[in-house]
Amino acid sequence: MNELVKRVIVAFVGIPLAFLIIYLGGYVFFITIVIISSVALWEFYKIAEKKHAFPNKIPGIIAGICFMFLFYSGNKFSDLNWLIVLFALFALLILTLELWRNKPNGIFNVSTTFSGFLYIAVSFTCLIGIREFYRLFDELYFTNHLINLKDDFGLTILKKDIYCGWLVASIFISVWISDSAAYFIGVKWGKHKLFPRISPKKSWEGSVAGFFGAIIGFAAASILLIPKFPIMHSVIIGAVIGIIGQIGDLAESLLKRDAGIKDSSAILPGHGGILDRFDSILFVAPAVYIYLLILLFMI
Repeated sequence: MNELVKRVIVAFVGIPLAFLIIYLGGYVFFITIVIISSVALWEFYKIAEKKHAFPNKIPGIIAGICFMFLFYSGNKFSDLNWLIVLFALFALLILTLELWRNKPNGIFNVSTTFSGFLYIAVSFTCLIGIREFYRLFDELYFTNHLINLKDDFGLTILKKDIYCGWLVASIFISVWISDSAAYFIGVKWGKHKLFPRISPKKSWEGSVAGFFGAIIGFAAASILLIPKFPIMHSVIIGAVIGIIGQIGDLAESLLKRDAGIKDSSAILPGHGGILDRFDSILFVAPAVYIYLLILLFMI
């Protein structure tokens, strides 16, 4: 079975499953993200080991799970205090454990353990935050402002939950269209190298196509799935995805090139690892989440 067939089969199964999980939300979405984040973080730590680091893998993954659980179970800004406490305890724990590990490169070990936690666990937590935006912030955003669901439709909290799911789905659609546009346009018309030191095959032509593909993808998806979402914000979020998503892709390529590997793992036949599939999302989720928070406070 060649690589293309493997990619098609995984996509044929994975994409509908992803949309189902996003639609269901709640604990189904939360547990799925916890699993994906844990595998991606393990892959990151394995990449670090290629550079002769010895990250503290198990404590790092457990800390990531605890961080996501504290975030998911909270429902007000005061709960952020516990996240700050977790950050502090995790830093102290990793430094303390390093005393007894008897491994070389202590600074490198501590740094990679903590940076993996920040890069992956915290970024995936932002994706949970987007999916649960209506609940975490007392319905202010989706009930009273940009999407006036209560006045327009008299919708229940369940319906607003689904709208948040469609918002996450729109983000994924935008990323996928951006990646596809960048790839196909880059292959056919790409002549000017975008970042040859990191990714020799990527071109400026493909990058521009990816940028506009992200805008069109998010705008089209939001019109179909969340029709009350203002088009101005759809375009802005699409532009953010088009820029930040490609930076996320390049950032992961930097890590792999530095470690001398092609894929973060072989867990997804034809697609590489979890980190390979979610590299753009890891940058996009925090950026979009921050944008939503800014809108919340500005209105």
